[in-house]
Amino acid sequence: MILHKNIINVGYNIQASSDAKHKLLIEYDTGDVNDTHALAPMALQTKEIPGVESLKVLADKGYHTGEELEQCQENDIITYVSPKAPATKDTGLYPTADFTYDPDEDLYICPQGNQMRTNGKWHHHSDSRRKGKSAYRFQRYTTPACKSRHLCTKSEANGRYIDRSEYADIIEANAQRVNANPDYYRRRQQITEHPFGTLKRQRGFTHTNVRGKEKVLGEVGILFIGYNLTRCVSIFGIAKFIKALRECCLPILTRIKWHILSPYNEFLFPGIKIAV
Repeated sequence: MILHKNIINVGYNIQASSDAKHKLLIEYDTGDVNDTHALAPMALQTKEIPGVESLKVLADKGYHTGEELEQCQENDIITYVSPKAPATKDTGLYPTADFTYDPDEDLYICPQGNQMRTNGKWHHHSDSRRKGKSAYRFQRYTTPACKSRHLCTKSEANGRYIDRSEYADIIEANAQRVNANPDYYRRRQQITEHPFGTLKRQRGFTHTNVRGKEKVLGEVGILFIGYNLTRCVSIFGIAKFIKALRECCLPILTRIKWHILSPYNEFLFPGIKIAV
């Protein structure tokens, strides 16, 4: 598991989703070494459980990937994922945010007022964590006017350029939603940090006791069920909660019991035909 840059820890990266109203844990999984490619799978599984047509998802910048944002958009999932800062360092130069994109003309306007255009060629940005697969495609925008302006670039040979990802429109739309609704996005900490804080601090769940994805998810599932049950007590009150358990779970448990005993019906109940 990658913690920070070159710091690596041996463990399991547990993913979980929680609803905003009751702070109940909805879905959980573990798999990749970080959160980069977890947004869409978790959001799709979470959407399927309550059977809703659309969903709003809040996540921190570790989940910010253009491909994941696109998958969410295609499945009627509205994302509020903290935008990532530009990868390029603009120390002493015009920051990338000062370059304005014109979607109608498909060009950038630099702070000096020059037009930056692309030749239409798609380049591929590789992802070492995905065994050489392309992480995304991008087009490069340049201008012949930019050669040695000290505020634009330090490269006199090539000049300043702006790379625009194939997911740029979706990334920008997500960023606009987050920036336009800062208070809404801040609810993320109240929603997701609540369950994990309780599990870690109050119940001591700081590590798993087993190995292997199936076993780990089994352990996590038991802990999450326990957490949800205590939340239900707080939401309904103990009397109403016990009543709900009897109404919802007793018929299911009865059927499970009869299915387990069904091979022994003739021995246990000779001469009696039991319908299961």
